[in-house]
Amino acid sequence: MKLTPKEQIIEKNFKLGAITKDGFMGDDVRHVHDIIQHDAMTLEKLGISSGELAARMQFFIDLGKEAIENIVDWNEYTIQVIWSRGMLPCPFGEPRLHHKIFIELRNNKLNKSIRYTQLNVHLIREHGFFEGKGSPFRLEPEELVEVLSLDQ
Repeated sequence: MKLTPKEQIIEKNFKLGAITKDGFMGDDVRHVHDIIQHDAMTLEKLGISSGELAARMQFFIDLGKEAIENIVDWNEYTIQVIWSRGMLPCPFGEPRLHHKIFIELRNNKLNKSIRYTQLNVHLIREHGFFEGKGSPFRLEPEELVEVLSLDQ
């Protein structure tokens, strides 16, 4: 299948160094759409939507932003949000930019942690994209659901 010029640009955006140093694909050789489809099937099995996940992820970012760079304890969670200078575009080619916000979220009850960015929230909410296997910011849907306590 031949890609349109726009699709070629979008595909390039996912590669190393185009938008981020490490790119969005890691060592995953699947096409972006195949990754999205696989993760969508996983979410369907878990009974959770990408919108629900993104809303819960954003909730913790908003909670942590009140004490930027300081640790926030909330219920069974420990939250730390770090806000870096600059903004990142969406690799899918949307014109909107996203703040470089990084969150460390620990579920103390489960003794498990995850880390994600504001861009991850957007990618999951708008595109159902959790990044490719091996990507530094790949989020496994099952683990995300568990740590966010959405599986209860």
